[in-house]
Amino acid sequence: MDRLVSKTVQHGLNRLNRRILITLLLVVLLQVALFVFLLLFFGWGTVADWLVEWLLFILFVLLVGSVILYLINREGANLERDLNQAISQEFRELRLSHDRARSLQAMASTLSATLSFERVVEQALDVCSLALEEMGIPRESLVGAVFLYDEGYLYPIARRRFLGADSEQAIKGKAGVVGAALGRAEPVVTNNPLEDPELSIYEAFRDCLTAVCIPLRAGFQLFGAMVIGTDTPVQFDKSHIDLFKAVGNQAVIALQNAQLYQRLESEKQRLIEADEEARKELARDLHDGPTQNIAAIAMRLSYIRTTIDQDVGRAKEELLKVEALAKKTSADIRSMLFTLRPLVLETQGLGPAVDTLLKRYDESESIEMRLIGAEHGALLDKHAQLVAFAVIEEALNNARKYAQASLIEVSFWQDDGLFVGSVHDNGIGFDTYDVKRDYSTRGSLGMVNMRERAERIDGSVTVESSPAAGTTVTLIIPLDKHGRIVEQDKTGDEQDEATGAVPPTPALQLVDLS
Repeated sequence: MDRLVSKTVQHGLNRLNRRILITLLLVVLLQVALFVFLLLFFGWGTVADWLVEWLLFILFVLLVGSVILYLINREGANLERDLNQAISQEFRELRLSHDRARSLQAMASTLSATLSFERVVEQALDVCSLALEEMGIPRESLVGAVFLYDEGYLYPIARRRFLGADSEQAIKGKAGVVGAALGRAEPVVTNNPLEDPELSIYEAFRDCLTAVCIPLRAGFQLFGAMVIGTDTPVQFDKSHIDLFKAVGNQAVIALQNAQLYQRLESEKQRLIEADEEARKELARDLHDGPTQNIAAIAMRLSYIRTTIDQDVGRAKEELLKVEALAKKTSADIRSMLFTLRPLVLETQGLGPAVDTLLKRYDESESIEMRLIGAEHGALLDKHAQLVAFAVIEEALNNARKYAQASLIEVSFWQDDGLFVGSVHDNGIGFDTYDVKRDYSTRGSLGMVNMRERAERIDGSVTVESSPAAGTTVTLIIPLDKHGRIVEQDKTGDEQDEATGAVPPTPALQLVDLS
């Protein structure tokens, strides 16, 4: 490229020189022609007096032309040198930009090909080392680390040129260059890492003369920071800072993806455990209830067969007991089937389903149960009703098993744009703080299941209780997202899309039924 620029400049200068020489020759020839004309017209006597001045003028013209040619050639050489330098610098910057783009592309490829955050942050450190190579600093001079939060402290996860003891050190990220970068949400440079209150605890950074801290954050969520240092003083410009920001953003995306994957894996494992727990509970219920009853029926029938010829009256009594036991077994099985799949919920809605559930419990237990505001269950869409029923059923089971209550009251009502359901008992109550504190050591998933189910439909569950004061479980669901009107609008939109009709302006509104 330099040869092409030199050739182009030299060609232009040669053309300009030729034009100047032609111009000088034309001026000299014009002077000579004028001298000959005057000589012929006035004669030698008159022209001889002007001859010396004439020759001096021609020499002056030639001298001026020579000076002009010299200056043009000199400036041309300077222009050629400047152009070569500018073009070389431009190509260098283009090459560096190309290298940066390739590095960022490689980092993005790594991000899309793996869910391992460690691999991505290692790639991030490689990209940041380009900024040092641009300044003529070898990659081996790089000292770097990616810090992530763990219980309020920043721990180095990925490291470059860290000593063994440095890997175990943690910082708070409240002071120095790290604190400034996290507080401003912008990369911050320090030219004295040795005096930094937090970086100085790492021996690897004590020998550095320059360090830059890139915050890793998304919105208001802080993940950590990436710190790059070198033992050579450098000046980072805007392009380097922009590169650091891009690398930090990619690292944050990788971290978010890794966290999302971990949450999905945890949710998958939780669902597996919940399913296994449900299977075990069903097996226990079948074993303790219908299985034992059927075994008892078989034993009684065998006893009746042996005694029917000897004592008909006793056999009839046993048959009555078998009949009662069979009815109880049938009721237990129907109750289990209702729990597994409440058909009344699908056909009639939340209110009738909860009412049926209370009646089943009331038949088998001596606890008074009430349902207030059953009609408000119709405010929810079908999916929200399924979730609400599961939460109400879980709360009722907890109250029946542990509350020692004489009254359990289920209430539904509407509060502005919210559906509210509550299960209140007058039982012994409990200390909610103690339950939350040691819940991880408990085997039941009841309270966690209620909260997680509510969160799936943008709702919430709160538990209020205290010893000897009963317990109230409250479920809140936003109707603007899971109300029956929203469901009707969605169904109407789907039908309109299928038929191509323009939907009319909806006239339905949520009605306060309280």
